[in-house]
Amino acid sequence: MNERKLKSLKLRVIRLFASWKEPHEDRTYNESDIIQEIDISSEGVVNYTIAPKHPHCPCCLLDCVELKQKIEKIKGVNGAVCTVIGIPGAEKWTRSING
Repeated sequence: MNERKLKSLKLRVIRLFASWKEPHEDRTYNESDIIQEIDISSEGVVNYTIAPKHPHCPCCLLDCVELKQKIEKIKGVNGAVCTVIGIPGAEKWTRSING
């Protein structure tokens, strides 16, 4: 992917994260510090790390799955991998989201 297309892809991904609402608050993922890291490879694979605010809430897990699906629908994205940190059972959340 050339530099111009990669920059455009990064902007589309960042806009999605900036507009995605946390299910229990009227704040976006960016505003609530859920997003810890975002990396987009030149092949169009989005790797991102999150630290959920409500680790025992099933709707938060479903919201994370929906976010990953939405990322994968962005033009130019060839895959998305979510890593969950900072909560009990983070490995299980990661497997469930990426499964």
